[in-house]
Amino acid sequence: MAAPCYLCGEEAVVDGLCNNCYDEQHPLMEVSTPIPLLACKKCGSVKIPGGWQKIIIGKMNSEELAEKQIEIILEPEIKLFAKGVTLTLEEEKKLDRVSHLVVHASGKSHEKIPPHEEQHKVEIRFRYGTCDTCGMMSGGYYEAILQMRADGREISDDEKKEMTKTVTDMTVARYKSDDKAFITMINDDKYGIDYYVGSEYLARDIADKFESRYIAERKENYKLIGEDKTGKKKYRTTILLRLPRFSVSDFILVNEQPCQVLAMARNTLTCYNLVRQERFTINPKNARWRTISYLAPLTDRREFMVVTHVYGQPVQIMDSKNFDISEVEESAFDSEIISGAKIYGFLFEDQLYLLPDQTHFDVSEN
Repeated sequence: MAAPCYLCGEEAVVDGLCNNCYDEQHPLMEVSTPIPLLACKKCGSVKIPGGWQKIIIGKMNSEELAEKQIEIILEPEIKLFAKGVTLTLEEEKKLDRVSHLVVHASGKSHEKIPPHEEQHKVEIRFRYGTCDTCGMMSGGYYEAILQMRADGREISDDEKKEMTKTVTDMTVARYKSDDKAFITMINDDKYGIDYYVGSEYLARDIADKFESRYIAERKENYKLIGEDKTGKKKYRTTILLRLPRFSVSDFILVNEQPCQVLAMARNTLTCYNLVRQERFTINPKNARWRTISYLAPLTDRREFMVVTHVYGQPVQIMDSKNFDISEVEESAFDSEIISGAKIYGFLFEDQLYLLPDQTHFDVSEN
């Protein structure tokens, strides 16, 4: 016959205690209350030991944000005394800056005892302030300026849109790990676009990506802005990236032959040789790179319509502006010849070159 529980007299199971008494003596968890919660009123970050824990709010509403903040502050406060414990939260009552919760814990306090559930009431007291990141942003803090320019032309709206999206995506990706991952200001004018970046490390990463993406020339300079508390000199970095005069779909000369730029990415140009009617790639390490020169913008291309096509005969095409008729050889086409189809050409040194299928104008590589 089993010995009785020394607390209640029921049959003992573990360490001289019955199931209920053992559970009472060995709770699944412990949590202190009340718990203060300091949140940033601007971005929702929560103050934790050692700093601020950021939250990607996204499409969260105020209730979802509060739930996330409570989860963050509760995690270090709850002490678990058993393995495999399942926790759920239930809100009992919510006042202006106080939330009353019940933490439900489910599990086994000992492997020989059936699982049970415990309830622990917790009070969360909200306070609001400004996190370090938002404080720096409000004060106009920045460590680097990333200047985007183009050689002999204005940066197009499409290029600016693509750049700003890249800057935004990289800043958001760095947001949780870098307190200075923010953009203080964007200055957009006819000369180009400037990004004032809180973190120099982030600015350099963005510059590295843009330098490769747009095959840009890079220059850096530094300005002394003061000293920190230890007397160490502090500098502000300006990174200038100058894009080439040509962009995707423009015309250039490579080894004195007319070509069209199809794509720019990872320090590589993809081009179409209009004379040889073939695609090729080239990068700054290639000897031909030094022969590149700007020829004309995409707007210099001419639109034509295929008028007549008889197999084995020159193809007649009509200029869409002046309606002049020209004849070109079948071999000049890189795709099926269809009467009535719209095609494009480029005139260089009195020679008309037909451009490749226009679907390549949608090519975009990041």
